[in-house]
This record gives sequence, structure tokens and C-alpha cells, in this order.
Amino acid sequence: MRINEIAARGFSSAAEVYERARPGYAPAAVGWLCERLGLGVGRVVLDLGAGTGKLTRDLVPSGARVIAVEPLHEMRAHLVEAVPEAEALAGMAEAIPLADESMDAVVCGQAFHWFDPERALPEIHRVLRPGGALGLIWNTTWTERHDDVLSVSPLFGAVESRKWPSEQRVSLEGLCDVVASRSYVANLDASAREELLGHIRATFADAEEPLVLRYVVEVFVADRA
Repeated sequence: MRINEIAARGFSSAAEVYERARPGYAPAAVGWLCERLGLGVGRVVLDLGAGTGKLTRDLVPSGARVIAVEPLHEMRAHLVEAVPEAEALAGMAEAIPLADESMDAVVCGQAFHWFDPERALPEIHRVLRPGGALGLIWNTTWTERHDDVLSVSPLFGAVESRKWPSEQRVSLEGLCDVVASRSYVANLDASAREELLGHIRATFADAEEPLVLRYVVEVFVADRA
């Protein structure tokens, strides 16, 4: 994965708060993704850059065999605990530790922008079986194009996309955890991080709880060419 050292330190140090604070995905979005990818009994899906397993756990009920690849040990430890039904492997998108044409589908939740596409897309294509597909999903606070690199790749067909609204209801401390789970915040020194979180607490001190964080869930799917 194209995670620089600073970002890697951030995600490693924030793994616990990431698992506690980050939202899952809207059931309708996950349902459409699983249906579009044809996940079910007898199928195998790879969750690439799986983090603490926020998407991984939503794939298990499909009945498919779920393999999760995550490079950071701290993230992977939470994944193993949260989703024991999945097979967790250490690895990167640019060097996937799986055999050629062994996956029916590959999915990436909140992770694709960390990959080096020139190396990762050929690797994803390699592990996908003919007829397989790649699915990308994000919780975002604004709509944006996450599929530009994928849409011009000769390794994949036309990109199909869908969007759903989603909400996360949090306490004030929960909001602070969401902010603290960002790699760039986790990388601040302790005093700067506490200053930022203190500013958030002061700003929202009189707000009625729960606070509502609104997202757009964006899903992109492209078939293997």
C-alpha cells in the first residue's frame, strides 16, 4: 500500500480509536455491493487494505469465504478479534499474498486512495478470476470522484457507481474519537492533538447529543477485463 511512514505511524497509533470511532457502511450500500459482485456460498472475496475490518464484518453474512489483507499489525490485530470468521493476512495491494485467479471479487473500503495504482491494479487483476470484479466503497462527507484511475485502466471495464446517504450519531467524546482516528491528527504531537480536541470540545460543549455526522456512501464496481 502507498502509505508513507508518517501515515503508517498515524494509523498504527490510532488503531484502537479507529476501530471504536469509525462508522460502518450503510446496509443498503453493502447489500448492493454484495449483490453486484455475486457474493455467496462458494465464492471467495478479498478485502484489500482491510484496516480493522469495518467492511470485512459486513461481507461475512453474504456466505462467501472472506480473506482480509492488511499491512499494519495494529490494525490487523483488531480485525482478527472483531471478525474471527475472516482469514486475515499481512500484505499490501502492490504485492497481494494470494495465487493468480484465486478470487471471485476484490473490495476496498476507505483504502483505494492509499494504493499505488500502477502496481496495485495489475495485482488486483492478477488475483481476480475471469468474470470477477473490483468494488470500492467510501464513507465521505462530500461527493467526489474516487474512480478516475480505475475508469481509465485497460485492466477493468466500465465503472458502475451508486450513492447512499448515511448518518453516524455520536456523543461529544465520540466526535473527538472520530477526529482523533484521522492519521494526520494521530501524527500530531500530544500537546497539539489535545489542543485540537480541546477546541472541538469547547465548540460543541452546548450542542445537544447525539451529534449527527452525515456521510455519502459511494460505491464503484468494475469488472475484470
